[in-house]
Order: sequence, then structure tokens, then C-alpha cells
Amino acid sequence: MENFFLGIARTFADLHYEYTEQFLTALVPMIVTVVLHGYGMRLAGRCFKRFGQRPAGHSRAGPHVVVLIAIVAIMLATHFLEVFAWALFYFGTNMLSDIRTAVFFSINSYTTLGASNIELPGHWKGLGGFEAMTAMLMFGWSTAMLAAIVQKSHGIDD
Repeated sequence: MENFFLGIARTFADLHYEYTEQFLTALVPMIVTVVLHGYGMRLAGRCFKRFGQRPAGHSRAGPHVVVLIAIVAIMLATHFLEVFAWALFYFGTNMLSDIRTAVFFSINSYTTLGASNIELPGHWKGLGGFEAMTAMLMFGWSTAMLAAIVQKSHGIDD
């Protein structure tokens, strides 16, 4: 058992704390992502409150399809702004040389597709994984928001 823990300690020492540095560096675009997402979800909620409620006595329950489309569009636009924020981070820190490449890399990282064949330089190669982890949480937030809107619109929780 002692050899096991010694092996783990050596593995962490061999990493030279590069993933700790990547995590700490990723906090900058992650914070921007969370703030943008908060504003986007607030806008989606306001859209539903303003246009999603049908007038009293209306024969059909639930929001108009157009309102749901608008809410999903707001969510998609929010996610794209977040992709662009990460791309600006990669470009602004000279990790990627041009904005088109940075956006393409970010789209692939954010969606966890990872098929861009673009790598970040040197010890920053794992940073796209931190973008993917952040994005999974943002997709979960959007999904929860959309589920709450649909549930509320159909009066399931009443």
C-alpha cells in the first residue's frame, strides 16, 4: 500500500503542478462565463415572464411556441458569447495566433467535441478540458432553466 501512495506522489511531482496552474488560469474565463450565463438566464426568464404567460381564460395551456423558440435562441446566443469569451482569452494570451482559430478551438472544447486537431502550446494543452468542464455546468444550468420554464408554463408544479 505504501508503494501505491509513493507512486501517486511521484506522479503529481512529475506534473510540476502544471494542471494547478491551468486550473488557476482557467478561473479567469470561467468567471466571465458564469457571469455571462447568469445574465443570459435572467434574460430568458424575463422573456418567459413577459411573453410566456397566456392570458387568463385562454383555452390552451403552455407558452406559445414562438416564446419557447425565443428562449432557446437566447440560451444559444448566451452559449456562443461564452465560446467567444474563451476564444478571446486564448487569443489575448497568445495561446492561439488568430481569432478564427481560437473560436474554432473554443467551439470544439466548449461542446466537448474536441475534434479541431488544434492544440494549445506547451503545458497549456489541458486548458481546453477546463473549458469543457465549465461548459458542461453551463449546459446543465440552461437545461434546468428550460425545464423549469416548460414545467411552469404547463402548470405541473401548481
